[in-house]
Amino acid sequence: MPILTFKVSVAEARTIRAKARGEKAASVSAYLRKVALGGDAGIPQMERRKHPVSGLSYNAAPGRVVSDEEIKAALADFP
Repeated sequence: MPILTFKVSVAEARTIRAKARGEKAASVSAYLRKVALGGDAGIPQMERRKHPVSGLSYNAAPGRVVSDEEIKAALADFP
């Protein structure tokens, strides 16, 4: 994923962070994406739940399908 970096003054940084908090954005990045792209375009919804057996958290968003690549990446740390 490409990364955008830009400079702002201390006062501008405070204002941006305050507005992101006011909008209850997940992060400053999410807030800036929403402002720049309009709406929630491109920001996937996430619904965290704990698995009843394993106790691990997972994304239970409606319509969410786990790909083979995601499974392989999750299992890569296991011996």
